[in-house]
Amino acid sequence: MPWFTKLFFLLCRFLSTPVLALVRPNIVQVDEGLREALAGRPVCYVLRQHSWTDRFLLERLLKAEGLPPLRATPGKLPDDSRAACLYLPVLSGERGGERGKATMAALIARLGDAEAATLATEMQIVPVSMFWGRDPGTETSFLKLLLGDGERGGALRKLMVIIAQRKNVILHFAMPINFQKLVERTREPEKAAELLARTLSFYYSRRKTAALGPSLLSRPEIIKLVLRRPEVREAMAEQQREKSLSEAQVMKQARKMADEVAANFDSRMLRVLDLILSWVFRKIFSGIRLHHIDRLSRTANDRQLIYMPSHRSHLDYLLISYSLYTQGLVPPHIAAGVNLNFWPVGGLLRRGGAFYIRRSFAGQPLYTAVFRNYLDVILGRGYPVEFFPEGGRSRTGRLLPPKKGMLRMTVESFLAQPARKVALVPVYVGYDKLVEGGTYMKELRGAAKQSESASGLLKATRIFKSSYGSPHVAFAEPISLDDCLSKVEPEWRSKLQAGDKSFVPAVVDHIAQENMERINAAAVINPIGLVSMILLSSPQRAMAEEELLAQIDYFVALLKRLPYSDDVSLPQGNAREILDAAARTAGLSHIKHSWGPIITATGKEAVMLTYYRNSVMHVLATPSLIARFFRHSETVNEAELRESCVQLLPFLKHELFLRVDDDSGAALVDAHIDNLLELGLLQRRGDDVLARPEVGTEAYAVLIGLGRILRETFERYTMTSLLLVHQPGEQPALRSEVESHIIEMAQRLAIVSGREAPEYFDKNLFRVYLDTLIAQGLLHEDEQQGEVRIYCDPRLTVFSQRWVSLLGPDVQQSMLQLIRRPTMPSASEGE
Repeated sequence: MPWFTKLFFLLCRFLSTPVLALVRPNIVQVDEGLREALAGRPVCYVLRQHSWTDRFLLERLLKAEGLPPLRATPGKLPDDSRAACLYLPVLSGERGGERGKATMAALIARLGDAEAATLATEMQIVPVSMFWGRDPGTETSFLKLLLGDGERGGALRKLMVIIAQRKNVILHFAMPINFQKLVERTREPEKAAELLARTLSFYYSRRKTAALGPSLLSRPEIIKLVLRRPEVREAMAEQQREKSLSEAQVMKQARKMADEVAANFDSRMLRVLDLILSWVFRKIFSGIRLHHIDRLSRTANDRQLIYMPSHRSHLDYLLISYSLYTQGLVPPHIAAGVNLNFWPVGGLLRRGGAFYIRRSFAGQPLYTAVFRNYLDVILGRGYPVEFFPEGGRSRTGRLLPPKKGMLRMTVESFLAQPARKVALVPVYVGYDKLVEGGTYMKELRGAAKQSESASGLLKATRIFKSSYGSPHVAFAEPISLDDCLSKVEPEWRSKLQAGDKSFVPAVVDHIAQENMERINAAAVINPIGLVSMILLSSPQRAMAEEELLAQIDYFVALLKRLPYSDDVSLPQGNAREILDAAARTAGLSHIKHSWGPIITATGKEAVMLTYYRNSVMHVLATPSLIARFFRHSETVNEAELRESCVQLLPFLKHELFLRVDDDSGAALVDAHIDNLLELGLLQRRGDDVLARPEVGTEAYAVLIGLGRILRETFERYTMTSLLLVHQPGEQPALRSEVESHIIEMAQRLAIVSGREAPEYFDKNLFRVYLDTLIAQGLLHEDEQQGEVRIYCDPRLTVFSQRWVSLLGPDVQQSMLQLIRRPTMPSASEGE
């Protein structure tokens, strides 16, 4: 570096120091494993813009993050202790032409030297993306041009940017690129340098899209694009013919529909919402827990993201968008129910990225065309999108059966541009304490759902009077859309070129199931979920504290020795800390007694425990099924146990979205049997007989409690199977009447037996069980004249006894008494 350039560099450092002291980057991300990868190796950081002020800020942050520091002056190659800094415009020759490549050329020219050859072999090139502000690129006003982060600009603009965005800076340190591997790939150092520049250019482009989003079109421009689409034009023409309307009238209708749907995404509003939500979440939560965010960040670097979360609360979409924003990722456009489009929330959410969808498209061909094409436009532009596949919030804590309309539109949009790289991201959202808990209980007991309104929003301020623990947002393993297509239909590309889309329904079904299974695979077993599973297994929802602590240890050991999945998260701390954390949020009662404290839950708190249990109980579904066979039997033949479990697992798989294939059921059961044996919860008696522990022992209490986790589920299966065998039997009956009769029986049994589990009143779960019986060939379905009738296969009589064997005699007696009541009319009698 010439002496005058060096002098100018030092002068700039001196002048910029007081200004940069004001900068407080709000997001600094370091890829997992980066520090280990750089240890003891020469490092070269690369910035996307040629900016000395960016370099000065980088120097400060390297020290704070414990990364290899930069050399005091630029223009020198790195060594083992001091790193170098390059700029992408210099490296690619955009700044300074051929002279701009001097730094890399110096390295290439010296490759003959042993020292330089070693340097080239070991040098790690670390891309560093630095963004001042969060505007994705809609600068139209002078002020935004002046204060927004730009690729070009003089010293004055840079100074204004630093002052305006000093607390809104994002930095990301990516995993390093090994320069020697590029040399080996191209076999020429000069070409390796060119390949490096192209690789970095692509990385920065994708990273900018991931952090800021693609360049935005204005809302009027998007609406104009939608209304020009051929499908929309055809729907408008059809509407004009059918309704005898003028072209202007139909256009007005279509524009009104598009205006109802379209988001009005504004990066400035995101900053406002960030400030508001930060304050709100600090008031009601003790910290948001994020899981697997690093994997998501890596995926965002090279794929467009479509988020498909679980839905348990109105806070879900706020939590997800807020979490992404605070982690340096662009919040998605969110499909929200049109019921949320009320003043003042509707406009705020719309500017935060919400676009609105009606509950039903039936009989609305023009609206269907407008919405489908709006979704296609924003997906085609590369915007991240979020929608809830369940279609509504779960009132029981379980995942609901997925609705596939939005997913199908997403798949069809991808097929229109199959070169795009798209990843679907399942998201698990869980809560230590649910804000809507009281409302859910009322709705499950028959109360009408309350419509969202401004007055309801004012009443919601009551949440500030309580503490709700921590919400958990876990980003599950992303689903590659093109990989799913290839798995379901290997020849999908050739079929698509031939205009054959017959494979789409199968692909949609596969993705819908896979998404729900991956959501559950990323479940967070929080303290309240674990304690709920144990406490509710006690008949009176009460347990000695000492026994409860011992069972916590056993359950955690079960989950650690044989994890449900690689992504599942377990509670931290020992049994005492887990119990204390659960007690703080769940309102558990602590009763003192001379023989030792007793922990219990009563009233509304006990009912809400079932919700928290249902959110996570799938992780112990298989060992619970095994343990249930020992509830009323001291010994069980191992082969018969395996056969029974394999036969019953498909029903649990479809209801709880278990990660188990039909071919792997036996192996899964064997693995859990071995786990129970190793923990002393089962014992062997001979080669093929399994026995429970001795009655009165701690291990016996744990095994029986484990078997009770799915007690209500097995009772629902049993009552449904017995009722189907009794009526309609083998005579067809209207499915709607059968479902109503089953639910009425469940409500009565709940009163008689004192059951308070929310799933006793959830019609969706009964429908899932009926669908699974049909899929297994144990129940048959026949549709005639728009009416669906069902009737039993003779095998269902024998099969229902497998469920009966899992229940106690008192519950069996109650069910049989109810079934003997007057029966419903058969389909023929009804006619």
